Amino acid sequence: MKRYLLPAGLAFVGWLGLQETQSLRRQLDELARAPRADPAEVDALEHELRQVGTELADAKSRIERDQAKVELARRVLALEAKLSDADCRLDAQGSRLSTWEDQWTDLEPELDSRLAELKVGLEERWRSLDELTTNTARVASEDRARLERLDMRLKSEPDRGRMWDELVGPVVQLAGDSTVGSGVLLESRRLGETSKWRTHLLTAWHVVRDIYGSPDRTDEPVPVKIYLRDGALRHETAKLIAHDVELDVALLVLECDEPVPCGAKLATRQRLLDARIFDGIYAVGCPLGNDPIPTRGEVAATEHVVEGTRYWMVSAPTYIGNSGGGIFDAESHELLAIFSKIYTHGSLRSTIVPHMGLATPLLSVYDWLEKEGLASAPAASDAERVQSSVAAASAQH
Repeated sequence: MKRYLLPAGLAFVGWLGLQETQSLRRQLDELARAPRADPAEVDALEHELRQVGTELADAKSRIERDQAKVELARRVLALEAKLSDADCRLDAQGSRLSTWEDQWTDLEPELDSRLAELKVGLEERWRSLDELTTNTARVASEDRARLERLDMRLKSEPDRGRMWDELVGPVVQLAGDSTVGSGVLLESRRLGETSKWRTHLLTAWHVVRDIYGSPDRTDEPVPVKIYLRDGALRHETAKLIAHDVELDVALLVLECDEPVPCGAKLATRQRLLDARIFDGIYAVGCPLGNDPIPTRGEVAATEHVVEGTRYWMVSAPTYIGNSGGGIFDAESHELLAIFSKIYTHGSLRSTIVPHMGLATPLLSVYDWLEKEGLASAPAASDAERVQSSVAAASAQH
């Protein structure tokens, strides 16, 4: 079957080719019979075509310009619309501004009045503040001045508690049946490693002599009244260790093992050698059996000799009962001398001169201790050696 179809197909194709060939021949014959165009006409047609193209280009350009004008006109219309809207809003703003101006015109007098009131109020407040500032500065200045005066006063005023401990506390009263005098406690010292303490006191020999009343009673204890800062009293007794009649000085030791709260600080030799008139001092004693009384004065003389004995004269007021009390440095509160006697005037009816007291300086006391072999002489710059020398004296008795 397939063998027959192939020749048939080939025949059909060949037929189609033949038909196409015949159609092309007829078209060629028609072209050959058609009249041919004149070249001049062709040139004319080409020239016409070029003109048409130029006109088309011009028309296109005009159209584009017209379109630009249309776009410009559209934009101009839009801008005009915006300007119109802005003009309307400007009119509205102008109207509101006019309203505000009218309101301001109405409110301006009231505002001016309020501003004037505020200005007056501010000026008054400023004056008040300025006055307050001035007063505050004045008060601060006055307070500062008061504080400075108080500070100076505190600095200049002594520590009264310390003064009591160093001037009044060491002074004791020695009393007998018909006589009274004073004494000065030295600082208590512990006996080695024990719990016992030893305390010495210096006084005038005539005070102890008058208490004994008789030379054969010197082994008897001497009553000692110790004053405490709170007003309480402590009663002890003391034993005589040594005395010197010419110097009018005596050394005793308390017959107790407990320390005393206050003991005098002894001046060094150098301090005593440097003593001059006008040096401030305190005389502390128990005049007429009173509690210890401090009186202020000065060294009036350092070389006042009475019956061959050298004394200091002091101007601090003293009286009967001050004998045996202490003469203290007004600044350091060191013990400088032991009060001995008071000047009197007149033979029939003697008058006591309280500002002319005589005292035995500790230099003489130190020399006496050394002379008697009771202790070595204290160093000029070592006050502790002074105390040790007195302690050594009592240790030998």
